[in-house]
Amino acid sequence: MKSIKFGNTSRRKFIKTGAAITVGVATTPACTLESSPDRSKKERGELNEASKKLLDHFNLKYPIFQAAPGGEALAVAVANSGAMGAVSLTWETPENAFDLVTRIKDTTNGNFYANYVLDSEPESLDMALEAGCPIVQFSWGIPNRDLVSRIRSAGARLGIQVASRLNAERALELNPDFMICQGMEAGGHVQAASSLSDTLQEVLEVAEGVPVLAAGGVTTGHDVRQALVAGAAGAVMGTRFMATMESDAHDIYKENLVRAGEHSTAYTICFNNEWNGTHRVLRNRTFLEWEAAGCPQTGKRPGENDVIAKYPGYEPTLRYSIEPPLQGYKGALDEMAMYAGQGVQKIDDLPSAHELIDRLWKEFENS
Repeated sequence: MKSIKFGNTSRRKFIKTGAAITVGVATTPACTLESSPDRSKKERGELNEASKKLLDHFNLKYPIFQAAPGGEALAVAVANSGAMGAVSLTWETPENAFDLVTRIKDTTNGNFYANYVLDSEPESLDMALEAGCPIVQFSWGIPNRDLVSRIRSAGARLGIQVASRLNAERALELNPDFMICQGMEAGGHVQAASSLSDTLQEVLEVAEGVPVLAAGGVTTGHDVRQALVAGAAGAVMGTRFMATMESDAHDIYKENLVRAGEHSTAYTICFNNEWNGTHRVLRNRTFLEWEAAGCPQTGKRPGENDVIAKYPGYEPTLRYSIEPPLQGYKGALDEMAMYAGQGVQKIDDLPSAHELIDRLWKEFENS
């Protein structure tokens, strides 16, 4: 069993999680990497031209994006460490979205984005834009032109998550500022049905200069380098950032991420009470009992009416809910949906976001 190095965590109320995006190791052919003339090697390592464009375009120090789940404190910490922070606004009220964006904008230099899952209507979008949200990123769908027009009119930038060549071609019709190419190695709600290595080159072939970030299982700086060698402009990490001091994941959730091994995750539809989307989670009692029963449909699942957790002021959490165990929940938390990507076995501690990003870049430079 892995040893755990555990730190304090921030507390933030969070009802439902957006589509988590983690980053995997690409095994596709390498491209030429060059250092930038305007920054030292220590700052930028050996970056490809797409990475340099990404850093310059978004005023970043590192070609690393946080996936949306994780909470406000994590987004601020990632942004203030030179990477791209993120928050999920899909299920926030317009008023909460306005306040959240305002606070993050006031405490960072603006290098953060808001994620909207298009399985639901982005009802808080206008208020987020009014607050000055600098970047909006969509997953699980292609935004319509009205949404894009509202984003552009507010002076914000646009990102779209894709999972195939055709998906990318549809996204490119909207002239996004970047695309996130997701593989099924990712944790959380997984849009992809193919591996990152099978998809990344196809997306890069049609990207026409639009920066493409790789997502699906990457955990280390070496993984980030491999993504860039394959031609990606950067990498998106979800699971690795959830296992940090600032993340709003419950301590029990973080402990399970640290203890997880190579075969600890499952790509499944098990946790589908509020959203019947594919997802990758840690195998736990809920999943194993459901699997042992033959993966039955809703209405026939073992213990599906069990209340397994509670959060003050909200309805009890039933087994098979999509809600993950975040700070403030009480109950059988390790039986809830604990989202994790395939790279989770590489996590063995709970550093601060700043410490993690510093380590990732050292690993990047030395790999």
